[in-house]
Amino acid sequence: MKFTKLALTVLCSTLLFCACTKNSDVVIKVNDKEITRQEYDADFDRIKNVQMQNLPKELQKKDSYPMLTLKERYTNDIIVRTLLAQDFEKRNITATKEEIDAKKEQIAKQIGSKEQLEKVLKDNKISQEKFDSDMEAEVKMDKLVDQVVKVKVSDSDIEKFYRENKAQFNVPERVLVSHILIDTNPENIKRAIVDADKEAKLSSANIDEKVKAEIEKKQQLAKEVLAKAQKNPKDFAKLAKQYSQDPQSAEKGGDLGYITKEQMVKEFSDAAFTRKPGVVGPLVKTQFGEHIILVKEKQAAGQQPLSKVKGDLRNYLTQQKKFEGVQKYVEDLKKSADIEYVDEKVSPRYLKKQIDEAIQKQVAEQKKKEAKEKGKSEEK
Repeated sequence: MKFTKLALTVLCSTLLFCACTKNSDVVIKVNDKEITRQEYDADFDRIKNVQMQNLPKELQKKDSYPMLTLKERYTNDIIVRTLLAQDFEKRNITATKEEIDAKKEQIAKQIGSKEQLEKVLKDNKISQEKFDSDMEAEVKMDKLVDQVVKVKVSDSDIEKFYRENKAQFNVPERVLVSHILIDTNPENIKRAIVDADKEAKLSSANIDEKVKAEIEKKQQLAKEVLAKAQKNPKDFAKLAKQYSQDPQSAEKGGDLGYITKEQMVKEFSDAAFTRKPGVVGPLVKTQFGEHIILVKEKQAAGQQPLSKVKGDLRNYLTQQKKFEGVQKYVEDLKKSADIEYVDEKVSPRYLKKQIDEAIQKQVAEQKKKEAKEKGKSEEK
């Protein structure tokens, strides 16, 4: 069973701040805070454009079930983050620039790299300013959790969870492996050459020649790096950081963690599962390029002992209890708050009614479609 940090950030990411303006009409009042139409619509449109863009056109209509469900969830989120902002102020919880920068680095490492983080932000249409604001809220949320959620996980808690979930600790044969990738993929190299040719001066023949030359250059580099790694395997992590073109693993010294045979392409798996630990073998060519592979450890199929997973389990159960504690705290905040839905169309009662009607409509249309198809089938 592979444990990752239970995402308090999943909750926190829906509890983030957004700037408020004093123009436009008021949609919701949360205690003494007014949420304006401009604020509500701008944030909802951004989320809608990201989350709904791949759905069929009919499901993107404002009265569709997915759209109404998204609006219901968003309305709750904007109220919760407003309540949290008020609570942060009440408790005098602040975030320094150093703390925000540290949180940004932490998120980048979780995603893989700063470059991958930038891509995620771009794909989700999140500005750097919005991201900085989100990270400030994350830091404040961490401090709030420390204040209001007291968690203690005992050894008996861990043993009970392990005993009741033993099947989750069965693992297939695995290897702990690191690699250095030298990208010799012709399409990747061609794309880089074409992108660099801003004035389109190169002919197709010129591009092909440059691709061939670049591949040969990279193959030679792969041989040189391999020789260094074979000479001193202890330098593998340093070499990976310097040469590997797999950005996600390069920052971690080439570390891919434990992998199973099915997780990697055949050529890579064949090499990784047949090599001795600590030995850097010959280059392995895959569709991604040339790989230099170091197997650190082999683990036979079987059940992980409690001693092996105890630390991960403690972290997992701690995060789980924190998550539950935060949920309860947020619900208590909502119960004690003075929330007024100035625009009835964003109220839970109205949205629930609209969602129920959308479901009934969808079911009726599906039955009508099935009846029509049945009629056609009987005619034949």
